[in-house]
Amino acid sequence: MLNNFRIQFPGGQSVNLCAFTKNRASALRMKLRCALPLLLMAAFPAHPVTIQYSGGYDTGSGNLTGVANLGGCSGALLADGMHVITAAHCVANASVGSGGQTVLTRNGISQLSFITGAYPNGFVDSVTGVQFNPNTQLWFPNDPTNPFLMYDVAILDLARAAPADATRYNLDTSGYAIANNSPVTMAGWGVGGYPGGSVNGTSGTRRGGTNTVGGVLDYAWDYNLPAKVTLLDEPIALYWTPTSDTSTAGNTLGLSNAGDSGGPLFYNGNLIGVVNFGDLPRSGNLAIGPTYDNGYANLSSPGNVSWLESLGLDSVPESGTWMMVAGGAVLLILRRRAVS
Repeated sequence: MLNNFRIQFPGGQSVNLCAFTKNRASALRMKLRCALPLLLMAAFPAHPVTIQYSGGYDTGSGNLTGVANLGGCSGALLADGMHVITAAHCVANASVGSGGQTVLTRNGISQLSFITGAYPNGFVDSVTGVQFNPNTQLWFPNDPTNPFLMYDVAILDLARAAPADATRYNLDTSGYAIANNSPVTMAGWGVGGYPGGSVNGTSGTRRGGTNTVGGVLDYAWDYNLPAKVTLLDEPIALYWTPTSDTSTAGNTLGLSNAGDSGGPLFYNGNLIGVVNFGDLPRSGNLAIGPTYDNGYANLSSPGNVSWLESLGLDSVPESGTWMMVAGGAVLLILRRRAVS
């Protein structure tokens, strides 16, 4: 099936996903945007998340203590300590209403947990509510076998504040990391992945990985339908082409795999995306050569920004905004001094 997936660039150039390696990298350097082939997204809850790399994070009291374990999916604790952001498909079932609209129904998630220094055996918190972006919609409402979602983001309301030593994360909705192809860190509670092995019968382990933003994904095709769909939320794209010993974790970059759907994508310690889908196989050692993909919900997409702002959630100003604010404060101080 994967051999049938193709990606297309503006101007009509089309390339087979399985053969697309060095050409993809140079195309990205030219700042062309690629279209998204249909990938193996975990369906409700999804399978995707990170490859553990050398020195990665385990279940101790170290880094990424604000990455929540949803028992098959992941999430990230927000700045107020009372909300967790995750993927909508992790906490909802999707169907098509009589008018063709996407209908999300909470799937019954009732709790999640954090592992921190103060709670090495886990801090369990109840989920009292789930908030979905009203823009959320199925990519292909006419094909129920492909439950991909645009604006695949949800906010979970917690019954009590997370542990004080669980890291709180601010939202960065500036889009800076995307525009500059910046280095990023991803994390999640994977129940499988590489190097080798199967997800069956395994337990979740908190882990982290690194990569570089490859741009955004504009379009997708369904091999069961004739037309393409425009991805209005422009998911953040990460790519990885294995070039060395994939059985050694230290030789891999981060990509999403089994169990980390809903997990965070960080730039400079701030949250810029939430993992939604990917085509990385769930088990075995990876072949050297093929290029694999991940798509992360883009928190800088206008449809996500407006929704997050309506909820009153914190965000980090764009790089230049701090200078403008600081400059304004200096002018105000000088003016007051002049008046006095």
